[in-house]
Amino acid sequence: MSLFSLDGFDLLFVISATIFNLLIAGIFIAQKKGRPKWVRGFGTAWLFLAIPLTIVFIRYLSLGKAAWIMIYFSFILFYMLVEWLLDYVFKYDFRAQKRTHIPYIILEYIALFGLIGISFEIDRTWGFIVSFSFWALLGSLIYLYARKKKET
Repeated sequence: MSLFSLDGFDLLFVISATIFNLLIAGIFIAQKKGRPKWVRGFGTAWLFLAIPLTIVFIRYLSLGKAAWIMIYFSFILFYMLVEWLLDYVFKYDFRAQKRTHIPYIILEYIALFGLIGISFEIDRTWGFIVSFSFWALLGSLIYLYARKKKET
C-alpha cells in the first residue's frame, strides 16, 4: 500500500496530525529564537487545522467509528478549542500558574497521544510518521527549555 492510497478522510487526518505536531515544534523553536511573529503565524496555522480535523471527525461520526477513536478525537478538538479560547480570545496567560498549566499539559498530551493512536489505527506507516513528528515536537520542547551556555 502506498503512503497516499488511503481513504481521503484518513489521509486528511494523518497529514493534519503530522502538520499539527510539526507546527507546535515550530512554535517552540520560534519562541526560543525570540520570534513572536513566527509564533503567532505557526499558532494561527495550527488553529486552522481544526477545519480539516472537524471534517474528518464528522465523517468518522457518520461512519460509526470505534468509541475510543471518537473519544480521542473529542480530546484533540477540545484541546484546540481551549488553546484558541485561552490564547486568542481571552488572552489569558494560563501557563504562568501551575494550577492552570498542569491541566492544560495533561489535555495536550492526551490529544497528542490520540493523534498517534488514531494514526496507527489508520495505517502503521503513517502511525510511525506521526510518532516521529511527535518526537520532533518533544525535541523542540527540550530545545526551548535548554539553557544557553554562558559566554566566557
